[in-house]
Amino acid sequence: MPVTVVSPLMAPPPVLTPKQILVHHSADDWEEFVYEWVEALREARYVDVVGMGGSNDRGADIAAFLTAKKTDGPWHCFQCKHYDKALVPSAAYPEMLKILVAVAEQEYRVLPERYVFVAPKIGGSLKQLLAKPAELKAAFFESVAKPGNKLTTDYDEATLHRALQLAHKTDFSCFEAANLDRILEQHATTPYHVRRFGTPLPNRPAVPAPPSEHSTGEARYIQKLLDVYGERWGCATHYPDEARAHPKAGRHLQRQREAFYCADALRVFARDSVPVGTYESLQDDVHTGVVEVEERDFTTGYDRLNAVLDAARDMQLGANVLLSCMKSNDRKGICHQLANENRLTWFQEEEL
Repeated sequence: MPVTVVSPLMAPPPVLTPKQILVHHSADDWEEFVYEWVEALREARYVDVVGMGGSNDRGADIAAFLTAKKTDGPWHCFQCKHYDKALVPSAAYPEMLKILVAVAEQEYRVLPERYVFVAPKIGGSLKQLLAKPAELKAAFFESVAKPGNKLTTDYDEATLHRALQLAHKTDFSCFEAANLDRILEQHATTPYHVRRFGTPLPNRPAVPAPPSEHSTGEARYIQKLLDVYGERWGCATHYPDEARAHPKAGRHLQRQREAFYCADALRVFARDSVPVGTYESLQDDVHTGVVEVEERDFTTGYDRLNAVLDAARDMQLGANVLLSCMKSNDRKGICHQLANENRLTWFQEEEL
């Protein structure tokens, strides 16, 4: 009996790890990745993070400031290096000299407290030197002093002299290399990680129940619901308590508030898990899918409301990364968010 075998060509492509993906990054993509990582450290450590890379970066690709004085006060420098091979001392020395020259020439007021090489691979010889600052300093000066070396050719004698004077006074323990595993661990806590590496979203937290009292942030969409209940069941349109006490309006209002808070929980989850604008893009997709339904003629606002909610429930959404963790109530809740922002309404002006 013949046996069907899946050939290698039919097998699914292997899933690359974040480390493997980073190997294929361009220099610009690598710098962007490092910026995302340093930005993740901002809340705990820095008042600001600025990308300064380019052809005239003056020795700093990314600057992280510990005070409002920026580079006039304590700061950290992150130097991004993305090579096919591991970063070695001969590639590090020119960058070290560049930052020393920049400070000696007063491009920056002070040296960074930490100067961090960030590369996919750090060579063993550089790791060993970075672990022994005195040896690193000696090796740096030895390299500078070699006859005919290319390390110093970009600088005139006076500039080089000032930079080396500063180097003699400098504690070379400020130079270090970042650990890629640690970087990825911290990057995974950022909203950028899912987009960059295509990893699954973290588990979404449980949705909290709505507070018993309406908040000011709910006022607009609840007022629009009260108008519907006034038309449908004769409830007072400016007294939520009357609607809540009504046997049908009360249950309906509770369900809509649960949906609103469900969608708001998704908004907060998105803020912490995916890039800025992802949730707003989802809202826009829902709005695009229901707005023409909302603009149709309906006998009552209640009919329009239900038609819009049904359209949101049944519509096909695009490829937004949040779709994988959406709950059924989120779509309805987004409609109420849109009503809260006056992008949807249940009574058209000509019907009022």
